[in-house]
Amino acid sequence: MKKTIITALSVAALVFYACKKTDDPIVSVTPSVATLACGTATFSATATANAAYTGTASLSYTGGNGNAFAAGTAIASTGVSGLSATLQAGTLANGTGTLTYSISGTPDADGVANFAISFGGQTCTLALTVSKASTSSADCSTATGLQKVVCLAEAFKATLNATQLAALQLTYSKTNAVNWSNLPQALVQTKRVGLAFSTLSTTQLTAAKALLAEIMGSTNNEGYAEAIAILAADDYLLANGGGSTYGSGNYYMAFLGTPSTTGLWELQYGGHHIAVSNTYNGGKMTGATPSFRAVEPFAPFSQSSVNYEPIGQERVAFSAMLTGLSDTELATAKLGSTFSDILLGPGKDGQFPTSKSGLKVSTLSVAKKTLVLNAIKTYVNDIDDANAATILAKYTAELDDTYVAYSGTTAIETKNDYVRIDGPNIWIEYSCQGGIVIRSANHPHSVWRDRTGDYGGN
Repeated sequence: MKKTIITALSVAALVFYACKKTDDPIVSVTPSVATLACGTATFSATATANAAYTGTASLSYTGGNGNAFAAGTAIASTGVSGLSATLQAGTLANGTGTLTYSISGTPDADGVANFAISFGGQTCTLALTVSKASTSSADCSTATGLQKVVCLAEAFKATLNATQLAALQLTYSKTNAVNWSNLPQALVQTKRVGLAFSTLSTTQLTAAKALLAEIMGSTNNEGYAEAIAILAADDYLLANGGGSTYGSGNYYMAFLGTPSTTGLWELQYGGHHIAVSNTYNGGKMTGATPSFRAVEPFAPFSQSSVNYEPIGQERVAFSAMLTGLSDTELATAKLGSTFSDILLGPGKDGQFPTSKSGLKVSTLSVAKKTLVLNAIKTYVNDIDDANAATILAKYTAELDDTYVAYSGTTAIETKNDYVRIDGPNIWIEYSCQGGIVIRSANHPHSVWRDRTGDYGGN
């Protein structure tokens, strides 16, 4: 009898618990909504290009199921980059309510920063409008000379975020100053210092180029126009088999020392096939060299529907200088060696020959001396017009003690053609060599140095 009672109790207990489990309601723990209204979202603050931003976005929804939700992970902006949006934790209303996203970062340009929102089974794009940075403090139109250069340098700095500014503004040192090359960035062992153009927004790039235009000459196809053409040539190589190591984005700008109308500093700009090293001290330019120029392709080319031929005027001027000489003068100017590249390229600072070779300019007629000066101008005119006039006056005064030498042909367009102008201060070399990307054609390297003025004489 006892055994029967225990069995009955056990069975009753089992029935009780089974019924209890079945009768409990199943509660959803997943937050869900019927709609998300990104298009009517409101923001707590306005955003400005290249300025730190902190704010919130309020995003309405319908059909909330009343469940709690945790904070989300950061969502990076697209379109205008540099910002991230993060969902704040909360509890959904039963029906209509609002989600809050915290947004922070530094937008890298003006335009629209888009955030891909996904929540509660719905998706939409949250769009934050980013305004252009104010240009009132960057108005340098009334400034002149070095004052304008410094104004434009500070205006460029004002467009940068903290990380970019740290890359641009460096100490004035020999290590930084000599770090230029005629190789693409990927092939340079000690990489160029400074801020890569590939990291700049449209606004920032415009400010950087405004500064370059001010420090470079305005002569047709020289100075700033030549620099832009060399950038186009690198983009041409990128699009025609060179690969990502080429392209205008792989050019760098650095301020070595703080831009000033009184102190010592250098504006360094360069990449594959160009190097600018303008040094300023005591309120004036104290050096514009080393200044490297080259181009591939050598022949005229078109990029983005614009025609270019950088370094073409240099070749024409050198050829005119040489073909203007008599046979006797050419024989004196002819070097006994073959040159496959320039002698005083990157890493060859201060290694000027102790003796001069070739034809002394003092032996030439006035007309032939003018041809030498015309060749010199194609380099000196790469700096701003006022400083170019000062430096050209110095080289003109020293012209009779300057020498002209060459190797190869007087056309200066065949592989191993080489020409040199060597004076008390001036040193210019131009060398024609085989193509690297466009292997079916040659391309030139050239350098302008100054025996006492390289790196401002420091």
